[in-house]
Parts: sequence; C-alpha cells; structure tokens
Amino acid sequence: MTGDFRGRVPTLWHGQGIARQTTTRLTAGRDTLVFADSAVAPSFLVGPPARTMLVEARAVDVAVVQAMAREISRRPPHMIVAFGGGTVLDASKIAALALARGRVFDYAIGHAAKAALTLLPDAPPPVDIVAVPTTLGTSSETNSVAVLQNEHGYRLLVGRALRPRHAVLDPCNLATLSSASVREGALEVLLRLAGASTSPRGDSRGNRDASALGAALLTAVAQGTASAAARLRLARLSAATQRTAALRGKDPYSARHWYVANEVAFRLGVRKMVATAAVIAAVWDRIGAGDPRWGDPASLHGFWSHVAAAAALPDDPSAGIAALIDRWAIPRPPRPPDSEIRRISAAIETSWGHRRPMLPGLVEEDFRDVLRDSRWSAPSVGEDHRPPMFRREEVK
Repeated sequence: MTGDFRGRVPTLWHGQGIARQTTTRLTAGRDTLVFADSAVAPSFLVGPPARTMLVEARAVDVAVVQAMAREISRRPPHMIVAFGGGTVLDASKIAALALARGRVFDYAIGHAAKAALTLLPDAPPPVDIVAVPTTLGTSSETNSVAVLQNEHGYRLLVGRALRPRHAVLDPCNLATLSSASVREGALEVLLRLAGASTSPRGDSRGNRDASALGAALLTAVAQGTASAAARLRLARLSAATQRTAALRGKDPYSARHWYVANEVAFRLGVRKMVATAAVIAAVWDRIGAGDPRWGDPASLHGFWSHVAAAAALPDDPSAGIAALIDRWAIPRPPRPPDSEIRRISAAIETSWGHRRPMLPGLVEEDFRDVLRDSRWSAPSVGEDHRPPMFRREEVK
C-alpha cells in the first residue's frame, strides 16, 4: 500500500534531542492527550496539563483501539501526541476518528470487521496529531494509512483523516533500537519504494524520486547505522517516501507483495518484515517472468538498476533482493506445512485477491505457488510436530 491519498502534508520536525522542546511548544495551552508505548513511556513529553494513556504495543488490537477512542470521547482533547512504533501510531490515528463527524470511527471498525480494506470518507483529520516515532520504516508518522488488528487479521484503513499534523523525528528515540531492527526498518522503506515502482502506471518524476531515495537508503545503511546522525538520516528517508513524488503513481495498490506478507505475518504470528523477507523474491520472480498481475518487469528493472548499482547487488531484481536480505541478516520464518500454506493462500484470496483491486486476477492457486517458492528458513515440519507459531485456529 503506497499510502499517498493526497491531503495536507504533515509538518516535519527533525533533530537530535528536539522531541521534548517541540512537543511542549506545539501543545502549549492546549488540552493534550498522550498515547505512549508502555515499553518506552516518554517522561519528557509535554507538561502536566497532558493526560497520558500507556499502550502495550504487542497487545494492540481492535479492543485496545476502542478503549483509546473511549478515552478520547470522555474528554475530547485539542491535540493528541502519539509516541511509539508504527502499531501505537496507527492505533492513535484510528482512535482519533472518534472525534470525526458522522460516526466515522464506528464505520471504520464495523467495515474492517467485514472487509480487509476500508476507504474512509474524504475529510480532514478531526484533531491535530503529533506523531513521535520510536521505530524506523513504517512512515506512519507521515502517511494516511493505518493497520487495525481484529479477529480476522490485519485490516487496512486509508484516508486523509488519518494523516498526522506534525511528525517529530528525534534520533534519541531510536537509540535503543538494535542494529537488526534498524535494518528491518530500512528494508521496509526500500520495499515501499520498490512496490510503487513495479507498476507501469508510474510517472517519470515519481520513478526518479523512488530510485534516488532507494539508492540513498542503501548507501546510508552501508555507511553504518549505529550513530544518532545515521538513524536520523534513515528516519528522514523513510518520511521522504511520503513527502516526495515516489509513491504518487496512479496505482495505490502496486506493492502486491505487501498483501501476501500481511496475511503470512498474521497467520504465522511473525513480524511483517520477517514475512516479507520470505515472500518478496518469489513475488519478484513472477514480475520478472512477465506476469502482469504481479507487476511490470520493465518498471521494476528500472528501479532496481539504480538501487543495485549503489550497493553492488545482482542486477536481477529477485536475486538482488534475496542477496540484500541475506547481507542484512533479515530473519525469515520456518517453512509452514502444506496445510498451513493452503490456509494462508485461501485467506489471501478471500481478503485481497480475485476481483479485489489489491491483487486483481490472482487466486488461491497463485498464492500457493508463491508461498511454496518462498525463501523460508527451514524445511517443512510435520503436521503432528508443528511449532507454536503454527498452532493457530483457522480464522473463518
């Protein structure tokens, strides 16, 4: 999902140690509600007038978002500060819809219970949100997209009502990230750009911006990711994917791999980029083979030729992305048993494929082939000895 649905671009604030100063200034004199990841609760953000609700990122689902919305409705704030990773930022953006006219929040929650994609009514954000990310890669602080977890899976909500008013990038908030987490975030940024570049409906400016950002990203990672300056640069490159023409092609669903990885992540209980690392090369294989349902080979090759040159990667996109994943030591999940692959494939078709605009013309058999060709970390395990990540009840 490219996340470009126009609307006001958030004001971007960036610099080492600026979070406290900036949030205090932006919220001065305004009743403020802070949603903060309980694992990294910000003692330094905004002053005594602010209320704070701690959110356990790993437990965020629709029930948690509804509780956040109730807190908003109980005493509507003039401003919301969202502090955390993409999960907390997304939850805050969705919960803020409780202040929108026309019961938009109820519509969003109800529609997401029935469909994987919810397009919100076109309207500006109902309240100013200051987004302060503590992870790299999601760009939730600058986009108009949010992911909601409910009993059916990870559901996608889209609309400019979700776009924050301010984004504050402070590398002090990224200092505790492991090098592995930074590389996963960088991969997410790269594949967001690549996904937008697999469509034949792009334009020359967007293609140039995507290629330039992709090459800059790989160069930045190669130069090291430990320093505050390096992490701030990566955070700015992630935000830039939403603030340039890179994602503004005419096909908002061009990142076909996202929908496959989304379902793999939910069904196997793994992180999104771990799932993506498994499936991306198999998806790009199909683009390279000329299957137009997955993407346009000339567009992908055009993007990859610039990126590969910046990092001495193989010229073939599929081989190149596999080599990069290995170089960056991005983990991949164990190969699921065939029965699980069949269940995941059916779920992908039901949620995203067939006649839907996200994966049009692609059906369960196509997804089975991709998953069987994916780069898993271990051979298939037997039905009777499946590890815990596979012991999940099938979602109807």
